[in-house]
Amino acid sequence: MKGLIIKDIMCLKKQLMIFAFVIIGVLVVSVMYVLSARFGNIASAGREMLNVKENNLTETDVKNIGSMALIMFMLLPIVTVCDMVNVFAADGKAGFFKIAGSFPVSLKKRVLARYMTIYALFGIGMTVDIIIAFVLSLITDMIKFTDFLGIIISAASLMSIYSACSILFCILLGYGKEMYAQLLSVVSIIIGVLLVNIGSVKQAVKTMMEADGEGDISGLWKILDFIKHKSYIMLIAAVIVSVTTYVLSYMVAERKRGVI
Repeated sequence: MKGLIIKDIMCLKKQLMIFAFVIIGVLVVSVMYVLSARFGNIASAGREMLNVKENNLTETDVKNIGSMALIMFMLLPIVTVCDMVNVFAADGKAGFFKIAGSFPVSLKKRVLARYMTIYALFGIGMTVDIIIAFVLSLITDMIKFTDFLGIIISAASLMSIYSACSILFCILLGYGKEMYAQLLSVVSIIIGVLLVNIGSVKQAVKTMMEADGEGDISGLWKILDFIKHKSYIMLIAAVIVSVTTYVLSYMVAERKRGVI
């Protein structure tokens, strides 16, 4: 099974090269951003936003807007290693699934290897993000390290859910349908979020659709606070989804011999 994991990672070598460049870029841009937010143009822009009465923005709103921009930078390392459909596409082009059954590795372990690849890559991405977050927390008071950590765990959990669903749909649909697998994974996550907390989602959409600029955007910051401080819920959800999709993936693969 170790060899299968290494093979899967090698199928993602282009993404890993991009990952290395992204790490360097994120570190440089993030440091420049937090320095500007403290001493430069971004700090000046924040003060100007507070001085414009029509904006109806508080100091907390401005700080959260700045934090959101920083968070987007921070999540790039995790996002660049999440696309497992490339492994299925590479296996399909090479015809690997045609000979996989002859290996002295059970189907259960072959499916498990895909999931272990996810967590190996996300573990690398999270480690890098945590190191960058620690460095940034030393030079800015925009966001605490514990908040950084919560956001990283939430993001990694969400991307784990996406990747786990992608594996299930890739096995279910077969080679050549990877794009549909991605689409179904995104749709499944959206439906899941809507079903779990439809009230908060409706409130967030309503605030974003306010056209007169006078709407209360505190609902958006509640979502941000949830991501920061209740990341354990996302982690539990990721574990449940991963276990469930693994069982389903194995059952589908067992019925459809020669798909993995």
